[in-house]
Amino acid sequence: MLEDGFEVLLSKKNFSYKKLDVLSKHVKGKWTWQGAGLLALAKRGFEVINIENLDYKKFAELGDTYLTSIWSQEVFEVQNRFSNLKQEQRVARHLSSNINIKLFCRVATVNDVEKYFAQGFLVLVSVNPCVLDRKNCYYSHIVLITDISRGRVVFHDPGLPPYENRSVSRKVFERAMNPPWKEDTNIIAIKK
Repeated sequence: MLEDGFEVLLSKKNFSYKKLDVLSKHVKGKWTWQGAGLLALAKRGFEVINIENLDYKKFAELGDTYLTSIWSQEVFEVQNRFSNLKQEQRVARHLSSNINIKLFCRVATVNDVEKYFAQGFLVLVSVNPCVLDRKNCYYSHIVLITDISRGRVVFHDPGLPPYENRSVSRKVFERAMNPPWKEDTNIIAIKK
């Protein structure tokens, strides 16, 4: 099932890093949020589902005021320093009005991962890799699910170092994607 999804994604077009930077609205020296990438996928005919505890419509309308209401001062200051929040607010306006993207503002769960994977979606999950590596630290990146069962979750992890088909217990994976080990939760499901 996963291989079919990759074939659809990759058979049509190969993208350079420069092109990916344009599609994702990457700003040199800044973090890249996912919104522009979701819009680019929807524009190319993909069904896009995003589950996270960020309300894009409120962010589009209220900007920093909304973010400071859901984040600690420390998180806001770091995001403000490393992100282009004005650009992300503009992207949020497009996201919240795009009929090809389903946005769910709630905590994402491992059951969501299982559900969308079983329906043939490519499923991307934001995790704290420190939990996976049994370290006491925090950062966030996205992994691609390659299999899930009652006891295990298997995924491609971009690392560093990268792991292909990394396998962890479902319990560890759930901890890596949820508070308190992860400030927010996020699942992206895409299907052609």
